[in-house]
Amino acid sequence: MTHPRLDLAIKKLLLGSLAVTAAVLTACQDTPSPVAPGAGVRTAKSGTSGKPGSVETVLFSGTKNGNHDIYAMNPDGSNVRRLTADTAWDAFPDFAPGNRKFVWVRGSNSEHAQLLTANFDGSKPTPLTTGRYISDPRYSPDGTKIAFVARVDEPVAGTSGFINNADIYVINTDGTGLKRLTYEQSEDLSPTWSPDGQMIAFQSNRADYPSLYTMTAGGLDVRLLIGCGSLRCVDPAYSPDGSKIAFGIQQEGKIAVLDIGSHFITSVGPSTDRTSRHPTWTKDGTQVLFGSNRGIEGTMELYAGTPGLIQDYTVRRLTVFSPGAAELPSYSH
Repeated sequence: MTHPRLDLAIKKLLLGSLAVTAAVLTACQDTPSPVAPGAGVRTAKSGTSGKPGSVETVLFSGTKNGNHDIYAMNPDGSNVRRLTADTAWDAFPDFAPGNRKFVWVRGSNSEHAQLLTANFDGSKPTPLTTGRYISDPRYSPDGTKIAFVARVDEPVAGTSGFINNADIYVINTDGTGLKRLTYEQSEDLSPTWSPDGQMIAFQSNRADYPSLYTMTAGGLDVRLLIGCGSLRCVDPAYSPDGSKIAFGIQQEGKIAVLDIGSHFITSVGPSTDRTSRHPTWTKDGTQVLFGSNRGIEGTMELYAGTPGLIQDYTVRRLTVFSPGAAELPSYSH
């Protein structure tokens, strides 16, 4: 069993084997850039209406004036525009391969949520599933399937009671072929596909604390990837080349990156006493964007950093949504 060294002397993590109907959306609305472009994050090509895939873009969940919507922006934080406009709660966006579509979750209340897809500009929303709790949708690398999390009530053997589990499912992008992948009485969350589409990494508390696991795309051969204990590891995300996985460490308030081959773990910026979660990789795999409330306002905003650079100044803030929030980013492919 290998014990990796962690930056900033954080505790050692035990490593194992590898292993979301809708109202019509409004057209994109340009809003002033929340911050000026800066060094360290590549500026996307200018414009808001290029062909799908021609402009590197970040989708994210934004909250302003009490409205929860899907937004898009350039990777440097400029050219922020809203893609949804309704009274529902819209969150968890993810780009399809080629960036022609995106998927997200729309919830009207705590008892009802939908998984929807739309064109890259927010037009032609299409519902795929409905349920009580849906989250964390992620397109497969070939664009044919979507993995997501749904919560259902299940009977407890030998009793008249029920347990409410969060499990991982997959569905075809046309809404057919729904299949459940996990069956444990645990919280299985945040699925992420390996770039070759063969594996899915995810977060689970099946060993008491949130740790990271892998399984085949069909839900077989579940293995512990990182047993994090009380450090609580969350929100894994494969790098574009599949050699690394970025994830959040709750007890350290930071994003870390695991090199799958060497089992070496590096940090993205310093540890904090705040929250850092839901990383997404830039297209070239050199940087990681994520949500954090480390700013002076204490609200969730988007940040970018480089794995291995641990100084505070190496993490750059991209959004200013306070007193609202910006979180759950997804970088275009």
